[in-house]
Amino acid sequence: MVVPKVARVRRSGREVQASSAGLRAWARRHAFSLFSSLGNLARHPLGSLMTVGVLAFALAVPLALQIALVNLERIGQQWERLDTLSVFLDLGLVNADVDRLVSRISSWPEVSTVDPISPEQGMDELSRQLGLTEAADLIAENPLPWVLEVSPGTTAGRNVLLARLEQEAKVANVIVDLQWLERLDAMTELLAQFVWLLGLLLALGVAVIIGNTVRLDIQNRREEIEVMALVGATAAFIRRPFLYTGLWYGLLGGLAAWMMVKSGLWLLAEPVSELSQTYAEEFDLLGPSPEVVALVGLGSGLLGLFASWIVVGQHLRQIDP
Repeated sequence: MVVPKVARVRRSGREVQASSAGLRAWARRHAFSLFSSLGNLARHPLGSLMTVGVLAFALAVPLALQIALVNLERIGQQWERLDTLSVFLDLGLVNADVDRLVSRISSWPEVSTVDPISPEQGMDELSRQLGLTEAADLIAENPLPWVLEVSPGTTAGRNVLLARLEQEAKVANVIVDLQWLERLDAMTELLAQFVWLLGLLLALGVAVIIGNTVRLDIQNRREEIEVMALVGATAAFIRRPFLYTGLWYGLLGGLAAWMMVKSGLWLLAEPVSELSQTYAEEFDLLGPSPEVVALVGLGSGLLGLFASWIVVGQHLRQIDP
């Protein structure tokens, strides 16, 4: 028997309406559980604030270290400009000899820039640093040589450039102290690994805190859960408010951690600015990026949801109405 086209269209319409109604009912149930769990937290403000505060401290520590790491890397990038080689030339060289040497060294592929410093410029700078401007005029003959400040093109070609400069006939000495930059890079890498490890450990701690809080809430509402089960409530209906409670704890803990870190950056902004001015530099602390804030907030919320799921499932199996 062939079903008429009109009947098929009506049946399809009823199925769509039923599906839409079921979806709206599902959304209403979850919205009710979402906001009712938030209301349950508001009914116990002291305990909720203490739990959120502990979570905020646990999340703020790796977040603050990550921000410190980002700003330290910025400082290291600025200090990369200081990895120049000081090339001291032989005494008695005339300007023409220095110009030819500068032109030849500048053409090397390992070299980025070459800045010549004359003996007169070196004496003036030394006199200003030592506060002996008048004494410098009393020196009959300038004992300083020409100095070339050579900046490497790349970090990898630094050693090759050093070897080539030492082989130059008119070069008396090459001074380079780049170990502190290498130490800084090693410390930065070590700090990055430490931040990841600490973040994983504290994430586990956050899950334990939220799971234990939800477990205490289940025990306090055990009789209520048993009554709900007796009147026919499904396990999903009973489980849902506790899952959203864990979600709220995680989200609020992440938000509080972000506010703590932002407050700390605001308090440190002026001292850091004053310190940078003493080095004739302008340096402002960078705050957490939107990606990091989203990772902390959503990650802690999902972590709370996961921990609540495990705890609720375990305790619901133990409750026998």
